[in-house]
This record gives sequence, C-alpha cells and structure tokens, in this order.
Amino acid sequence: MTTNSIEGVWRLKKYSRRFLDTGEVRSDMLPQAYILYTPGGFMMSITVEENRQPPAGEVLTDEERVRLFKSIISAYSGTYTVEGDKVIHNVELSWNEAWTGTKQVRRFAVNGDELTIETTPRTAGTDTRQFINTLTWERTEGFPATR
Repeated sequence: MTTNSIEGVWRLKKYSRRFLDTGEVRSDMLPQAYILYTPGGFMMSITVEENRQPPAGEVLTDEERVRLFKSIISAYSGTYTVEGDKVIHNVELSWNEAWTGTKQVRRFAVNGDELTIETTPRTAGTDTRQFINTLTWERTEGFPATR
C-alpha cells in the first residue's frame, strides 16, 4: 500500500453540500461515517446523522425504530474499481434498495492520510434541488501491502 492508496478504513472529518441551482454551500452538517476499501476490491460505507439518540431500553419501540431508520443517510457495500480520479462503487447490498445493482461514481483524491470524495449531482428525499457532496476523510487504518 502506498500512502496515496485508497485502501484503508476512513472516518469522516468534514462534509459540505453545494446546491447547483444557487451555489449555496452548507457546511454546518457533520454526519458520522466510515468508508472501507480493501486491497481485494471490496468496499463498505455507512453514514448516519449526527447526534443520534439511543433507544430508551433494550427493546425498541416502533417510534424508536422509525427514528433510527430515518437517521441513516446511506449504508451500502459491494465491490469497487478505480479509473483515474474516479472510484466506482458497484453496489451489491444497500439500505436503499434503489441503489442495489447500481454503480455509484465518485471523484476522489488521496493525499497521505486524507481522502476527499465528491459525489455526482443528486437529490435527497426531502429536497428536489440537486447538490454535490464533498466529503473529507481521515485514514484510521491502512492495509499491509502483502498478506
């Protein structure tokens, strides 16, 4: 593994959203997230809203289940390939079944232990405006070059 390799476990440290219609940039959100890229070409990502509240007890109420589910921003896994400055996530399993079987293309750059990923234009279920997310990650664990 080189220091500029995408392989590793990454924790989100900065997040911004730029709306394409106005150019407005929101940087007041910081979801909790990890993304993992293995040397063998497997990836996994989970992103949840910041400040999630745990359930009151060991058995979740229906309201708690709904609240916790709604606070998942994304969670998916599959294989990945790198083509230049693009990483292509081949989604095999996703919390949002609409993503299963799709290819999610991201632009990326690695600088030592920092990974920057930019999404393609998209919308969220709560807003019809298109935006691009920019996510900055810090490497929390790398993989050895040989096993």
